[in-house]
Amino acid sequence: METTLASPRAVARNPIPAPTVTVRSEFPTINRSRQQQTLTCLITIEVPDSKWRPDPEDLQVAPPMPQQKFEEAFARPPSPARSAPRFYPYESPEVLDDMTENLRSRVDNWHGLDFSRFGKLRLYGTLRVGKDKVSWQELECFLFAEMLICVKEKKNPNPPPQWEDGTGRKTTKCTLKGSILIKKHLNEVIETGSIDENILTLSLSVLELPQFHLRFENRNQLKLWQQALLDLNAVESSPVRSPDYDRGEFSETDEEDWQRGVRPQRVSSQASSWGGPKSVTTAPTEYTAFAKSPMLQSVHVPIDVVVVVPISSSMQGVKINLVRDALRFMVHTLGERDRMGLVTFGSGGGGVPIVGMTTKAWPGWSNVLSSIKPVGQKSHRADVVEGANVAMDLLMQRKYNNPIATIMLISDASTSDADSVDFVVSRAEAAKITIHSFGLGMTHKPDTMIELSSRTKASYTYVKDWMMLRECLAGCLGGMQTLSHQNVKLKLKLPEGSPAKFHKISGALQITKRATGRDAEAALGDLRFGDKRDILVQLVIMPDNSSQEQLPQDPWETIVSGLEALGGPMDQEDQRAVSVEEVPLIQADLSWGDILRDGTAVHLPRPSLLAITMLPATQKQTKSWGNSPPIPPHPSIVQRRMELLTSDMLTRALTLVSRGQHDRAHTLLNETRSILKGLGKGGLPPVPPMPSSKSNPSTPHPGNEASPTALGTPDRKHSPSPTTSATSSTLNGFPPQSLPRSRSNDGFGLGGMGTAAGIDGNTVAALDAELESSLEWINHPAVFGRDSRKAVLQAIGVISSQRAFTFRTPIEGLWAGRVSGVRKLTEKSREWRDEGGGEGGIMEEA
Repeated sequence: METTLASPRAVARNPIPAPTVTVRSEFPTINRSRQQQTLTCLITIEVPDSKWRPDPEDLQVAPPMPQQKFEEAFARPPSPARSAPRFYPYESPEVLDDMTENLRSRVDNWHGLDFSRFGKLRLYGTLRVGKDKVSWQELECFLFAEMLICVKEKKNPNPPPQWEDGTGRKTTKCTLKGSILIKKHLNEVIETGSIDENILTLSLSVLELPQFHLRFENRNQLKLWQQALLDLNAVESSPVRSPDYDRGEFSETDEEDWQRGVRPQRVSSQASSWGGPKSVTTAPTEYTAFAKSPMLQSVHVPIDVVVVVPISSSMQGVKINLVRDALRFMVHTLGERDRMGLVTFGSGGGGVPIVGMTTKAWPGWSNVLSSIKPVGQKSHRADVVEGANVAMDLLMQRKYNNPIATIMLISDASTSDADSVDFVVSRAEAAKITIHSFGLGMTHKPDTMIELSSRTKASYTYVKDWMMLRECLAGCLGGMQTLSHQNVKLKLKLPEGSPAKFHKISGALQITKRATGRDAEAALGDLRFGDKRDILVQLVIMPDNSSQEQLPQDPWETIVSGLEALGGPMDQEDQRAVSVEEVPLIQADLSWGDILRDGTAVHLPRPSLLAITMLPATQKQTKSWGNSPPIPPHPSIVQRRMELLTSDMLTRALTLVSRGQHDRAHTLLNETRSILKGLGKGGLPPVPPMPSSKSNPSTPHPGNEASPTALGTPDRKHSPSPTTSATSSTLNGFPPQSLPRSRSNDGFGLGGMGTAAGIDGNTVAALDAELESSLEWINHPAVFGRDSRKAVLQAIGVISSQRAFTFRTPIEGLWAGRVSGVRKLTEKSREWRDEGGGEGGIMEEA
């Protein structure tokens, strides 16, 4: 991609806010001890669900649409009538006002033009302009809300200094060379010429000047002007405007250099791609039903997505119709700068690219989607990895890249080639491309799809109900359109003076510990606006060899200490002997890729440091402990433990089932439900004795909760356990079902303490509902393997990663509801059929 020294990628005009990082300790204080202790910390990373909107100039760093052969038919950019819904300033108002007054004073003769009716200045610069592409003039161009003005400096044999007042404003006089009633006469903005010429062609509704060409120094300047011209028809006071809205008359005296016709052009010359055929007299109210979606569409960072669909013989009938319907919805909900590609597999010839990276404006989408039909032979083995590999080919061969790229992989295949997964994953990891997989129906094999998704830090979704495919894809697309930070990594460090060592880190997609033992890194994947991730860090506090517990070892010192004790405590001596000290415990820093600047690595302005109060060692309990209860652990840490306990025990249960030990898996999950119920009611001690936790290596969180692993369940293989959050989230208006509230989980306290605040009842109820549904068929191997196992695998990923894209189950709704993009596209997918977009979706093939 072409770049210049003035590239807007250097500093974003409106950068995305950095995530917030909060570090909490399980307890506010710890006592010095000669014994090894454990302490758990919770690191929360959160991206507020703010109303952030990108600056258009930041988005212009996205490259233009490739002019490839298969894309020539749809390469026309959108007309001004389909531009962004509001005007964005390209400079500060002070600068624009200053330049406006400077221009007014520099032009001696306006040839009858009323300067006050030009509107506000939006953009200015020195460009090469021409009526054709043969001869060019270098002029200063000023784009106002209503007019495009071109001026040229007067030649003066004895020029005075150009910068007289020290403000940077030119003072040389200018000649008006041309003016265009740009808002009235502009029909279309087209990028013409070769990629290196940087030419914009303005199509005008004037017989004498049907086209006007602007030539730029670089692509960044071209894209900035292109967006400014497209924004001319946006309305500042109203967020929605009909494409054929009557802009009214605007009578001006045109510049004599370029005379134009006076017939007003009041409608767009290019039919909107989202409405039907329209006449000039069509009233705006006639398309309010259609104008709803594109004009209200939120501005987001552009994405490239490739959808991979199966066309094997198993896709006959209703299934292929639902896939086509989902793809039509995907095209309909793409942003103006988003691009989508399409790949099929299962026909016997491997993966086949059907459509390259293409915008929604392409008129050929309808025919292509209608032509998708199952053609594979019944004996052919459809391989989902082949489709993923061809999708990677499409993305790797892009000449220009949108900032965000992903693959959505749909499959109902019961077989796959696991040997080729490594090759696809290595390519995806190198290009920072995620592969979201969707298992369609109960007969698909999920293991390869889960491996593709988990290793690329994406998600697997089980689509048991075929009718839910559109909603599942919608949620995933909405999540991509709300993406805020890429490839987020949490860097943990034990600073100098910390008495701790890392014991276990839970809740991240991947964990890496440095050889020194003082540094660790947790990969969190991509974050979206509204996302929240909770990382549990279990620390071992090393024994304090200088502790007072060591001092009375000498018999004589023991006698002296006993005599001193007879006289009662002396405060000053106690303060001298033992001190309360604040020590640094753990340091957390965050890095991520800035999607507005080509994924440039960005760090927090400063890391977060947790310091803890170290109390003196105690040999005996003082009276204060008898009068006041112990401090309970932080409720957020307790809730995160409950979530990860559920995820870990579901994983262990699947391991037992795979070994034919269904009864033990049933008992394990029942015991887990009992533990969660006890935690919710405050009926269990917070921390079991340390020796027991050491002797039980299979306990998922040593020293944190009673574990049902005493049943002798085998250790499971390590699986990434992504982050969790939403400790107090609700279903945000998408309750798939009423959550059971009989299991009150308002606290985690000591027996008899009652309940403690801070535990979200919806979260615990959703965890229990997931365990309950997992138990339904666990004693019936055939049914469990065909259906429930896939649902459990999805639940493990949702709970551990705190990511979900649908509201089908309570546990998915907890985290899907946090992201506004998921909520919005889920709503649109539900309205799709009512608006006529999904007609025929369940009709079978003739």
